[in-house]
Amino acid sequence: MNKSKTVVKQAGILALAGIVVRIIGVLYRSPLTRMIGDLGNGYYSTAYNVYAMILLLSSYSIPTAISKLISEKIALEEYGNARKIFKCALIYISIIGSVVATITFIAAPFALSAKGAAMTLQVLCPTIFFSGLVGVMRGYFQAHNTTKYTSISQIVEQLLNAIVSVGAAYLFIKGLGANSSHVAKASLGSAGSALGTGAGVLIALIYLVYKYFNDHGDFEESKNVNENERIATTKEIFKSILTIVTPIIIATCVYNLVTIIDMSLYYMIMNFRGLGHDAATSLYGVYAGKYTVLMNVPVALASAMSTASIPAISSSYALDNLKDVRANIENSISVAMLVIIPCAVGLAVLSYPIMGVLFPQKATLSLAATTLTIGSCATIFYGLSTISNGILQAISHPNIPLKNAAVALVTHLIILAALLLLIPSANLHEFSLYSLAIGSALYALQMCITNQRALVKLVHFKYKWKRIFILPLIAAVIMGVVAYGSYTVLFMFTHRVLIPLVVAIGLAIIVYFVVILYLYKDHPDTIYNIPYMDKIANRFYKK
Repeated sequence: MNKSKTVVKQAGILALAGIVVRIIGVLYRSPLTRMIGDLGNGYYSTAYNVYAMILLLSSYSIPTAISKLISEKIALEEYGNARKIFKCALIYISIIGSVVATITFIAAPFALSAKGAAMTLQVLCPTIFFSGLVGVMRGYFQAHNTTKYTSISQIVEQLLNAIVSVGAAYLFIKGLGANSSHVAKASLGSAGSALGTGAGVLIALIYLVYKYFNDHGDFEESKNVNENERIATTKEIFKSILTIVTPIIIATCVYNLVTIIDMSLYYMIMNFRGLGHDAATSLYGVYAGKYTVLMNVPVALASAMSTASIPAISSSYALDNLKDVRANIENSISVAMLVIIPCAVGLAVLSYPIMGVLFPQKATLSLAATTLTIGSCATIFYGLSTISNGILQAISHPNIPLKNAAVALVTHLIILAALLLLIPSANLHEFSLYSLAIGSALYALQMCITNQRALVKLVHFKYKWKRIFILPLIAAVIMGVVAYGSYTVLFMFTHRVLIPLVVAIGLAIIVYFVVILYLYKDHPDTIYNIPYMDKIANRFYKK
């Protein structure tokens, strides 16, 4: 199997796990939302956004950094340094994670004005420590071109998260909050659901540690010794980790800072315009707990592709093989767009039935569905910018995504503030969420453009627009027409939502891949680089 196909295969494994994880997340959020309501959702989303930002600062980018460092050392046959990097990374993240978790627990009541959100953030604090260790373990396995262990750990994590989140929220509401007010129940339910996040991360860590002790002897740096290798000092290793980790963390932090900025700006402007705190929190719960959850499902493939391609791109770049670097970049982006573009179209045309099945709260169903339709294009832009961020980090230029994200963030702030301030008062509720979706999409689009300019300059990579974007878009539009038409017709006859939706999605998938196979008959290498699709393509093209 060639290197490009290996990258796609590993990305496919990770993407499948990521999509399964997000589907589990969507499914359990539905009963959870029914229990804790949009207000509880708002508390949880507020606390989780802060928690996510803290993870970005402390440990989120550790898998990327460790994967890059270890894969480079293995490519250069510095096996002793590869082993030492792993050990030093565990020490580094243990210190950082414990300090940050303690500070967050103490500062939570002062940082968040809503008591329910502050309590939820405190429950999430131990997870900050465990997440860092999980990140190091995943980065280690990914450096060896295997995403199997990461994928299994993600699924196990999310399964336990789902079970404990729903169970703890139910027990907290029915037990501790049996005679409490609506607001108190929402707070307790939000805190209970946060327990699931911690339980999931802990079980993932246990699994990864078990696999490490069971299997690490089979990896290349454990079997080989380079007698001519100079082993770096501990100080040099820590310096190397900090040199790579720090800009990656800052760049990722700034890139994802848009979530916190959006939330803070939204609450501030809604308060300025006279919308009550509980009403604003409930509305933001619709945006973050429904729209964002669904939008992130397709982006899982981009995250997986970015993660899986880093070792291959880092190794090729370390050996100064720019041809392989460009080939891996093109293949990663091409495969990602083949999946993300139709997902964006599908979310747009089937937004109402999808929301109706997963989040059937009648009061906000239409609002959530329309927001999804308007913001569905963001999945494409976030997917593309996620991959290009990872590529720039893999070729040792993490400062470029940092600079691009900072510039895009300033522009985004101006655009979003203007949109929220200029909304007519009569349409404040619905248009405020539409503005969040539009602003988020434009931010990601800016990142796509600026990152691409950097890739042209650094490795002379240019998009093949027809193959990467235009052909998948044509197939996706045809698919969208079939999906919308079939759902509409079936709904007219059955007056049900679930069965017509499932049938429409099934037909859409078949139509899309048939059209793709036809459109790519002049570019078969793109299809052949996808594991298992080559056999289907061979049969199709023979006909």
